Amino acid sequence: MLVLSVFLCGCSTLPEKTGSVKVTSSPSGADVYLDNEYHGTTPATITAVPAGNHTVEIRQSGYETWSTSITVTSAGTLNVSTSLKPSAATTMTTAGTIVPTTTKKGTPEIHVDGYWTYPAIRSYTNPVSLLVHAEGANVGYADARVVTASANMYYNDQQICWTKLYFGTIPAGGHATKDTMISCSLPSGSSDNDLVIKFENVVVSQ
Repeated sequence: MLVLSVFLCGCSTLPEKTGSVKVTSSPSGADVYLDNEYHGTTPATITAVPAGNHTVEIRQSGYETWSTSITVTSAGTLNVSTSLKPSAATTMTTAGTIVPTTTKKGTPEIHVDGYWTYPAIRSYTNPVSLLVHAEGANVGYADARVVTASANMYYNDQQICWTKLYFGTIPAGGHATKDTMISCSLPSGSSDNDLVIKFENVVVSQ
């Protein structure tokens, strides 16, 4: 029995053969995974790795995930290094900040609006005198050297009178006002609510 006990004690399990993996990346600070198990960030040294085949994966936000197959030898240290590639979204963002944008060509853009009213001393004869108040605004990117428009009065969608408006120069971002009198022959039985003014035929010289 004694001899058998000594023999059994001599059959203890041999220590597992392991090695190390040293992982670096550019840029550093990337997450390191060995066989899908997290092992910190680069640069990182993973010890007690069983000898044999394994997979190393490196992940970094804004970069493409990189992976490779490795073979670890007993008591050896395997160096793994890579330069990460920016992801497609990151590349587009970077390019967008470097490539200069095309400057929009400056052009004037005129908006004309206003209203009609009776003058302070109203005439009840026909044709009747009306006061037209118009405002021109340049919301474009260049000065408008000469701006003209027509103020057209309509009754039941029929034009009954009109007058030409001359604003002159309106700088970019500026505005101008124009007050002028217009003489209109009103149809019989028409009321104030039947009259509509429209500002049309705007002409701009740059």
